[in-house]
Amino acid sequence: MSDESDEWAESAAGWDDAPYARAYAAAAFASLLDTGVELAGTRVLAFGAGTGLLTARFAPTAESIVAVDTSAAMTERLDRKLAEQGWEHVTSVAALDRAGRGFDLVVASSVCAFVDDYPSTAADLAGRLAPGGWFVQWDWERGDDADDHGLSRTQIVDALEGAGLVDVSVR
Repeated sequence: MSDESDEWAESAAGWDDAPYARAYAAAAFASLLDTGVELAGTRVLAFGAGTGLLTARFAPTAESIVAVDTSAAMTERLDRKLAEQGWEHVTSVAALDRAGRGFDLVVASSVCAFVDDYPSTAADLAGRLAPGGWFVQWDWERGDDADDHGLSRTQIVDALEGAGLVDVSVR
């Protein structure tokens, strides 16, 4: 991802209490459950984990979680949460290259539209999956206006299929 902006650093302190952030994490987790992916005993990579609102939903059942976020302010909040909760099976890292491989589930929540090279990032994330693993992404959908922030459905499908993923579905 590009260098941390002041906006993310400023947002970190109140992120867990922000109603929109909590609602987004809840909706993302609910939609993941709707896919039928098994969460118990999984090895999870949470890319763009922020303060861990979504990570906290995996923690009770996942075997292990590696939470990646380049924002130092966000990961400081996450690290405090990990210590408070005693989640020794959850590790935070500041760079994807330190995350490892062999994950049953890779999740990317509201982050891929912010990376500098989405197709390369998607390929990197897909390459971290164990055979039969799942890649699930929630993101900003670009509208018809060329100035809109986000990714188009075509960009997402092209990147995920280009990364070698099969059964790609965008909704």
